[in-house]
Amino acid sequence: MSPQTPTTYARLGADSLAQIGPTRFDVVGARFFNDDGGAPGGPAPAAPAAPAPTPPPAGEPAAPAAPAVPAPPASAEKVEDLPEWAQKVIRDARKEAGDHRTAAKTAADDAQKAITDKLAVALGLKPDAALDPAALTASLTAAQTAHRQSQTQLAVYKAAGAAGANPDALLDSNTFLASVQSLDPASPDFSTKVAEAITAAVTANPTLKAARAAGASTVETPGGTGEQGQITEAQLAQMTPEQIADAYDKGLLKSLLT
Repeated sequence: MSPQTPTTYARLGADSLAQIGPTRFDVVGARFFNDDGGAPGGPAPAAPAAPAPTPPPAGEPAAPAAPAVPAPPASAEKVEDLPEWAQKVIRDARKEAGDHRTAAKTAADDAQKAITDKLAVALGLKPDAALDPAALTASLTAAQTAHRQSQTQLAVYKAAGAAGANPDALLDSNTFLASVQSLDPASPDFSTKVAEAITAAVTANPTLKAARAAGASTVETPGGTGEQGQITEAQLAQMTPEQIADAYDKGLLKSLLT
C-alpha cells in the first residue's frame, strides 16, 4: 500500500507533480480561498459591515415670518370726513363748475332769444326795435345831449383862463351849468355866451376863480402859440373831456386859454 499525501500538503507544483511538505505560502501563513489541489482553505472572511447611515439633521430652521402688511386707511365716504384743505378744493371746484354751467346757460338763452326775435321781426310778428320811432328819438336826444355837454366843456376850458376862473370848479357848479344849459353849441355866438356866463359866475362866487401860484406876478403875460407840447385848437376838438382836463392839469392848454 502506497503512502498517502496528507490533504494539508496535497499540492501540485509547476510540473504537475504532487508537492510534498509545506509550501512557502504555508511557511509565511498565506491562505487562499481554493488551493491548486482543490482543498478549500479556511472560511471566507466576512464582508465588511455597511457604514451606518448618517442621521438626518434634527430639523431645518424655520423661515422668518413675513412682515405684516398694514391695513389700508379707511376711505372717506363723505366730504366732511376729508381734511379741511381737501374739502375746500372740492367746494371751490364745485362752485367753479356751477358758475360755468350758469354762464353757459345764460349765453345759450340769450342767443336763443336773439334768434327768436330776429325770426319774429322777419315774419312780421314783432316790430323791429331798431326802427321804433320812440327808440330812435331817445337815441337822438341822448346823442345831442352828449354833444352839447362836450362842446360846453370845451368852451369853458377855452374861456376860463381869460376870466381867471377854474374850469374844473365851473363844471362842478350846478349853478353855472344851469346858466349855460340853454345855449346852442351850433350858434355863432356860443363861445361869447359861455365867456359871459363864466365872468358872471366868478363875480357871484369868487371860489370859482383859479388859484394863483405862490409868488406869481399879478401881471398876465400872453402865452406863446408855439410852445413845445401845447395842444392846438384842432387837437382840442378831437379830445374827450377827460383828455382835456388832463391836458389842462399839465398846463398844455396855455396857448388856448390866453
